[in-house]
Amino acid sequence: MKTSLVCIDVYTISEGDTLYSIAEKYDLPVSLLMKVNGIDNPYNLRIGTRLCIPGTEDQLPQPPVQCPKTHTVVPGDTLYLIARKHGIKLDSLMRANPNIDPYNLLIGTQLCIPAQ
Repeated sequence: MKTSLVCIDVYTISEGDTLYSIAEKYDLPVSLLMKVNGIDNPYNLRIGTRLCIPGTEDQLPQPPVQCPKTHTVVPGDTLYLIARKHGIKLDSLMRANPNIDPYNLLIGTQLCIPAQ
């Protein structure tokens, strides 16, 4: 059975970071970090770029207790569409899910849907 990867954390590149140091911090192969984030050149990192830290679904942090319901990301989802579907504001959805990269939603990621 093949386990699908989801984004379990988001890391923002800062000065002095290398893919090796980031991969080592999260105990990941550099090649996996490159593949998941579409990086062709590991030496061309830009400060401020947000990287998806991949893992398996069982490594996902559990939604906080104050999260009344969740939404599992499916193909075609965007944060805007998810917020609209659940009748909440986009900024509320983003505040409830601070570790989610809005430009790199991974299928299977569970989002907290806050109360309206």
